[in-house]
Amino acid sequence: MNIRLAQSKDTEFICHLLKQMGYSQPLRLIEEQFQRLSKDSNAITLVAADDLNVYGVLSLYFIPQIALKGDFAKICYLCVDENMRSKGVGHLLVQEAERLARERGCDRMELHSGLQRPLAHQFYLREGYVEAPKYFRKALN
Repeated sequence: MNIRLAQSKDTEFICHLLKQMGYSQPLRLIEEQFQRLSKDSNAITLVAADDLNVYGVLSLYFIPQIALKGDFAKICYLCVDENMRSKGVGHLLVQEAERLARERGCDRMELHSGLQRPLAHQFYLREGYVEAPKYFRKALN
């Protein structure tokens, strides 16, 4: 298994992985969003894959800062196939995302993980992330 940039041929696998997280979007939407992100220089989508399957996906976004030099990186989505969890797949994806963020000059990584995902929270703590209490959001639809 290796970590590489996602390709168009991976979208069906990515759609399956996202469904495991509760995102039941149609494949067509995932394909459209992937094409859109592929054209954005601040977006990177990584997959953990072998010759036959994709076992994990990580969507990374670089966000410029007005008050500080450099960007920060946000993990927007991280999903590992439920049959491959606790086998190092997520660790490899996060490690590569952090490498790319350092290469880009980012000063930190951030992510949001829903309260309904306590196992994911344990994973992030093991990876060296710390809980940052306040997070605000507002739906615009």
